[in-house]
Amino acid sequence: MRVLAAIGVLAASLALGLNADASCAPPEPVAQRVARADAVVWGTVSGGVAHDRRTFSLSVKTVYKGSVPAQISVRIGPEIPGQGPGQGGATSVDYATAPGTAHTFYLKQHAPAGFSTDACSGSHEGEPSAEELAVLGTPRPPEAIGRALSSVTDLDRGLAAGAIIVVLAATYLAFRSRPA
Repeated sequence: MRVLAAIGVLAASLALGLNADASCAPPEPVAQRVARADAVVWGTVSGGVAHDRRTFSLSVKTVYKGSVPAQISVRIGPEIPGQGPGQGGATSVDYATAPGTAHTFYLKQHAPAGFSTDACSGSHEGEPSAEELAVLGTPRPPEAIGRALSSVTDLDRGLAAGAIIVVLAATYLAFRSRPA
């Protein structure tokens, strides 16, 4: 009878298309998780999952690794290819959060203020454990917004100014050589 009940539950789950829980490899040692992450922070989820259902806002309180501003966007799992604007999806390794909860996040950086995490990264609710703190070392406050987001150098500014001058000169010459 139990076998029939188990088969029934399995069949119902398949019919309803329920997602299975994440299947992560056994946890890595803390040092390996830290080495794999671009940034490790502790902060409070300040906004719910955005319109795309795959991103939330995080108020960073403490930075342990990386250069991270005080407010960032975090994607909750791997990118799902082929999604259009406003479409959401889910994977079995999406990281679950709720507004107002504090977490330790192991992050991958995708843009100056764009990060991602997942259920297998080592991210967890609450502050870092004693074992994590021993590996992470001295905490520091998040970067000032302008400094962390600014990856523009003087060379970048010079190249942009040069490109603008070339375009303006080409436009001037094109209109000047045009017959009246």
